[in-house]
Amino acid sequence: MIEGVAARPLVGREAVLEAVLSSVLRPGGQGAVVVADAGLGKSALAGAVAAEAEGRIRVHRIHTSSSLSRVPYGALAPLLPDLDPRDTDSPLAVMRSLLQRLFPGDDVDPAAAPLLIIDDADALDEAGADLLAQLVASARIRVVLLARRIADIPAGLAGLVWEGALSRHELLPLTEDQVKDLCVQVLGGPVLTSTSTDLARVSGGNPMLVLALLSETVRMGSLVLRNEVWLLQDQMLPPEGRLGDLLRAQLAGLSKEEHEALEIIALAEPLPAATAFELGLHRAVDSLTEAKLVKISAGRGRLLRPMHPVYGEVVRRLVPAARSARLRQRLLTVTDPSERESDNLLRWVCWSLDCGAEVSDADLVAAAYRANNVFDSPAALRTAGAVKGPDHALAARVQAARACFQDGHLDSARELVDGVTAVASDLTTLKMAVLIRVQVHLYNHGDPSGLAAIAAEWLAGVDRIERSADSETADAELIADISSSRRGGRLLALKGRVTAGSFHPAEAELEEILADARRAGDDEAILVAEALLAEILIATGRARAAGILSRDAMVILDRGGHRFLSYSLFVLHRHVDVLLWLGEWEELHATLRQGVSGIFGALVHVGGTADLGLAVLNLRNDDSAAALTHLSAAIEGLRTHDSEGMLPIALGLGALIAAGEGRAAAAEGLLAEIKVLSRRGAAASWLLAHGYAAAARSVMSGEQGPPKELGELAAEAEHAGFVAAELELRTLALSFGDLDGMSRLRKISEEFEGPQAEVIGRFARAVLDEDAEELLRLGSDPVEPGWERLAKRCTEEALRLARAGGDRALLKRVQRELNKKNGLPARQKQKAGVPLLTRREHDVAALVMQGCRNAEIAERLFLSVRTVEGHIYRTFEKLGISRREDLKPELLARNSED
Repeated sequence: MIEGVAARPLVGREAVLEAVLSSVLRPGGQGAVVVADAGLGKSALAGAVAAEAEGRIRVHRIHTSSSLSRVPYGALAPLLPDLDPRDTDSPLAVMRSLLQRLFPGDDVDPAAAPLLIIDDADALDEAGADLLAQLVASARIRVVLLARRIADIPAGLAGLVWEGALSRHELLPLTEDQVKDLCVQVLGGPVLTSTSTDLARVSGGNPMLVLALLSETVRMGSLVLRNEVWLLQDQMLPPEGRLGDLLRAQLAGLSKEEHEALEIIALAEPLPAATAFELGLHRAVDSLTEAKLVKISAGRGRLLRPMHPVYGEVVRRLVPAARSARLRQRLLTVTDPSERESDNLLRWVCWSLDCGAEVSDADLVAAAYRANNVFDSPAALRTAGAVKGPDHALAARVQAARACFQDGHLDSARELVDGVTAVASDLTTLKMAVLIRVQVHLYNHGDPSGLAAIAAEWLAGVDRIERSADSETADAELIADISSSRRGGRLLALKGRVTAGSFHPAEAELEEILADARRAGDDEAILVAEALLAEILIATGRARAAGILSRDAMVILDRGGHRFLSYSLFVLHRHVDVLLWLGEWEELHATLRQGVSGIFGALVHVGGTADLGLAVLNLRNDDSAAALTHLSAAIEGLRTHDSEGMLPIALGLGALIAAGEGRAAAAEGLLAEIKVLSRRGAAASWLLAHGYAAAARSVMSGEQGPPKELGELAAEAEHAGFVAAELELRTLALSFGDLDGMSRLRKISEEFEGPQAEVIGRFARAVLDEDAEELLRLGSDPVEPGWERLAKRCTEEALRLARAGGDRALLKRVQRELNKKNGLPARQKQKAGVPLLTRREHDVAALVMQGCRNAEIAERLFLSVRTVEGHIYRTFEKLGISRREDLKPELLARNSED
C-alpha cells in the first residue's frame, strides 16, 4: 500500500500534457515552459512528456540547483564531459562540445532536434540560459522548461516565451473531482466522496500534499479500508512523517524573521494582519504570502492563516514548548486574543493550555463549543475537561457529551447529559443537552415518537429558567432567547410528527411558527421550520414550493457559518431530495460538493448523504456501475453517521442495482442487512427502502411480472398520503410491467411537480388513451434522465397496441425500435436468439391454447387482466407470432424453460 501511495499518477493534467507534446513534437515546434508552485506536478508532467517523446526524438533531463546557478554552464555539465576545463570561458567551445554530445554523428538535422527537459529553470545560470536560447532559436534543440514563475527564468530563455517561440502552460491545483480520481488510483478502490473532498481541501489540491496525506493517514490508521471502500474514520491531520519532511524542506530557506512569523501565525491561527504588523512582521508576511506558505483573507477583518491546514499542524508540532511560551508572551504585548468574540479563541485557549497559562472557565467552555462546531472532538474534550469551577461545570459537561457523540461514543454521551435538562440554569446549555438527547435517541431507537417527550422536557426547562429570572431586570435579549427556545421545543415535537408521516396537522403549525420566527428575526427557527416544511411539501408533491424553502434554508445555513453547523446534514438532506425531484442536476452536484464550510473532518459526518445523492444522480443518468460505486461508499458512510436514517434507502437501492448488474452475492448481503435493520428515518423513506428491496429480490429470483409486495407498499403509501414515495413505488412497479395502477399513476403524476412526474404522466395518459404514437416517441427518445429503464416498456406497450389495431406500418416502426433496444440488426428476425418463455408465460400460453379469454386466465392464475395481456404479447414477441391461432403445443414445448 505505501509503495502505491508513493507513486505519482498523472491525474488532471491530460490537456496540459497534450498541449506541451504538441509544442514539442509538431514540425517547427521549439518547446514549452510549464509554470507551477511546488508540488503541483511539474516533474510528473515532465516524466510523461519524456515517456511520450522517447523513441521519436532523443530526450535529455537536466537538473539545476541554486548552487549550480553560481557556476557558468554548471547545470549543463553532464552534457559536456569532453569539454576542456580551459575552455569553460569560451561560449563557442562550450557550444561545440554540447552539439557534439547532442548530435554524435555530426548530423544536425532540425527534424531530429533533441529535447532538453530542464527542471527548476529559474536556477539556470545566465551563460547556460543564453546558450540554450541560441540553440532553440536556431532550431537545433527543443526545450521544456519547468519553473515556478516565468519572471524568474533568465532573460535569454524568458524572451523566447514573450516572443511566442515557447508556448506557456500553467498547472493549477487539482479540483475536488481530480483529487478523488487520484485517491482512487493510488488506493486502488472506491473512496468516500467526503473523504476525497476533505483531502482536497486540506491539501489545497496540491498533488504532492495529497499523496503525502494518503501515505500518512494510511500509516496512522485514520484512513481505512472498510468493506472495499476507503474512508477517513477521524479528522486527525498527520503532522509527522512524509508531510513533516516536505514542510521542513520548504521552511529550510526561510530567514529567522520569516520563520518566527510563520510560527506565530500557526500558533495563533487565525492572526489578524493588523496584529502582525504591530509586531513588525509585515515584511516577513509579504515574503511568506509570496512563497505561498501563508494566505490572507479578503475584506475588512483581514486574517492570516497557513496556506493549508496541514501546514499549521506541522508547524505547531515543530515549535518547542519554551519557544511557544515566549511567542505567546510576545503576542500579548500588542493584543489580547482571549476576547470571547475573537475568531481565534479556540486556538488561543489550546495554545495557552499548552503553555500552562491560566484560562478562565468561561473561555474554556466557549472554546469547547467552538471546537465542537468544527468537529474537533479532541480539543472540545480537552478544553471542557479543564473547567474547574461549579458555575460552568454543567455547560462543560454538555460540550463533553457533544464531543463524545460526534466520536460515536453514544453511551458516554447519554450518561453525560442524563439529568441536565432538569437542572440547567441557562438556555444554551439546556438546548445543547436536548439536541444531544435527540440525536442519541434517534440513533439508538429510530422511533420519532419519543421526540415529543424530549420536547416537553425542553419546554418545561424553559419555563423553569423563565420563572427563576427576575422579571423586572430581564433584558430584551433574554426575552427573545426564551421565545426562541419555545419555538425550538415546538419544532422538535413537530419534527417527530413529520418523521412519522403526520403531515397535514403539522404543516399549518409549521407555517405559523415560521411566520412568527420571521417577524422575530430568529434565523435558527426559520432554518428548521423551512427545512421541515420543505420535507412535507416534497413528500406531498409540491416540489417547486419546497425548493424555495430549502434554498432559503441553505442560504441561512451558509450565512450562519459555524453557528448552524449542527444543522448541516438536516438541511442538506432535504435540499438534495428537493433537487432530485426538480431535476436540477447542476445545482445538485454543486450542493453535494460544497460540504461543510471547508472544515477538515466535518464532511465525515455528512459523507454518506453526499454519496447517496451522487448515486441517485448517476442512476438517473443510466450509469448503474457508477451509481453502485457511490452507493457502496454511501453505505459505509451511513453505517457510521446516519442521523437522518438514510441507511435503509441506501441498502435497498444498492441491492436493486447490484441485482440488476448480476452481482448476486453483493445484493444478497445488502438484503440480509436491511432485513435485520431496526426501523429508522422518515416513514415514507422506510416504505421506499423496502420497495427497492422487494424489487431486488424479484430481479434475483428471475420471476417475470411485478412483485406483489411493490403494489402493497404503493397502496400503503397512498393511504398514508406519501405522494412522492407512492410515485416512485408505482414507477418501479411499472418498470416490471405492472400496468394496473395507470389511472392512479396518471392522477398523482399530474399533481406532482417536476420533470420526472411529468414524463410518467405522459406515459400513463398514453397507455390509458391507447396512444401508440406517443408511446413510441417516449420509447425512442431520452425524454428525461433515467428514463431508459422504462423506455423499452413504452415500446412494448406500443407494440401491443399496434398489433391490436392491425396497423402494419406502425408495427414495423415499433419492431425496429424494439430490435434496436435488444441489440438486434434491423433486418434480423425477432425470434433469433430470443430468450425462452418463463414458467408464468408458459402457463398463460397453455390457457390461451385451451381457448380461455384473458379475464378467465387472470382469474385462474390470480393475475390482473393487464398483466395477462403483458405476458401474452411478450410470448408472441419471443415466438415470432402475432395471432393466438399460431400458438402450437410443439412451439410452446420447444421454447419454454425447464
